[in-house]
Parts: sequence; C-alpha cells; structure tokens
Amino acid sequence: MKSISLISVYNNVEKMREMVDSAKKQCDVNIDYVLLDNTDFKFKSAAKALNYGIKKAVGEVVVFLHQDIIFLDPNQLSLIFDFAVENKNVIFGAAGVKSKAGPPPRDSSILSSMYGGKGKNKYNTADKPTTCFTLDECLIACHRECLTNLSFDEVNCDGWHLYGADLCLQANLDPKLCVMVIPMNVWHKSNGNADRSYYKTQNKLAKKYYKKYKIINSTNGFAYTNPIKRLFSNIYRAIRY
Repeated sequence: MKSISLISVYNNVEKMREMVDSAKKQCDVNIDYVLLDNTDFKFKSAAKALNYGIKKAVGEVVVFLHQDIIFLDPNQLSLIFDFAVENKNVIFGAAGVKSKAGPPPRDSSILSSMYGGKGKNKYNTADKPTTCFTLDECLIACHRECLTNLSFDEVNCDGWHLYGADLCLQANLDPKLCVMVIPMNVWHKSNGNADRSYYKTQNKLAKKYYKKYKIINSTNGFAYTNPIKRLFSNIYRAIRY
C-alpha cells in the first residue's frame, strides 16, 4: 500500500475535519494523519510546526497542506505518491511561480491547475509538470529523501508566510534537487494574503539570499535581494499602498 503522510497545522477544527473527510475518500493509499492542533497557539510559526510534524510522520511521501484544502479527485493522493516515488529529487506543489526573473509580470506567471477561493475559481496555467522557482504553501509534497538536507527555516520564517517559498529557495541551490508544479485536482478554499508580517518575512529572506538570488518571487509578490533596490521598492510600496 502507498504510504503517505498529511502534515497540517490547524486552528479551525471544522475546516480541518472537512479536509480530512475529503482525504478519507482517497483510493489506494495508506494515510498517516499528522494534524497539529494550534487552537491554543502552541506553535508560533508554520516552520516550527511543520518541522515538528516531519519528525512525527511515518509515510514514504509527505504532503504539507493547509487546513482548507479539499481533494476533489479520489485518486489525487495516489497520483501524488506515484510522482514523488518516480521523482525523488523533486519538491512539488499545486501552485507556484514560474521563474526567478522579474519583477512581475515578466516571465514570472503563476502556475496552477487547482481551484481557489470561496468562488471555487479554476486556474488553468499548468497542464503538465513544470519547473518553477517557488511554490505556494497551500500544498507542497515530496519524497522523504528530499528532506535529508532540508528543513523549514524557523529563524527567518518565524511567522505564517513564505516558509514553503524558502524551502524551495534552499532546494534551488542544491544541484541535485528540483522544484515543480504538477496538475492537481484540489480546491484551496481561501485566497492568500500579504499582510505586514508577510513583508517582514520577505525582507528577512531577501537578506538571507543576498548574492544568491537577484530577486525572490512568490505567488504573493517579489522582493529584490539587493538592499538598495529593496529599500527603494519598499518606499515605493509604502507611498503607493
């Protein structure tokens, strides 16, 4: 039987149960549920929670997912497992940013085939596995072997944003690893948001990857790693928004 771990941090029991109910309808997989209760704010960051979850997980393949993901295809987890086993060097997800070129929109279009938001809008920009730069945190999967030398950054990603993007930035620096978006029939019931803590983490990552990347793109925005360019970009954003 295909062994797969679902690792999810939740603060809404109803949403978590809806996600689990959809997972229980999956075929041909043995699911290890690693459900991290954060209703009492036990975990101060997603990175800390998910690193803890990795230690608890027993599946050959691991899936990090938001509490409001719904699996629409009963074979989706089986397909994720098969892809991970056949591509043990790939970290992949349901959505991501195409390229490290920028600033957007030049060559940095969002790749996705999932449904999103309360309106269940369909995004048809990835009809086959496609190499990308960073992944959206709503659903990220990989074979356990990918995590041998990788972990979520608890220092720079000390909140609830960009922890998955950082994992991809780490992976992109390893010539043996690859980051991809693959078609998935799932529904992410909420839309992403970029609040003040998002930009705080974004600036931390820009400093972390200075001289390693010229620009950091994610599904919610971009940042220059050069401190001068980043300063003027931040001033522009502050004035405009």
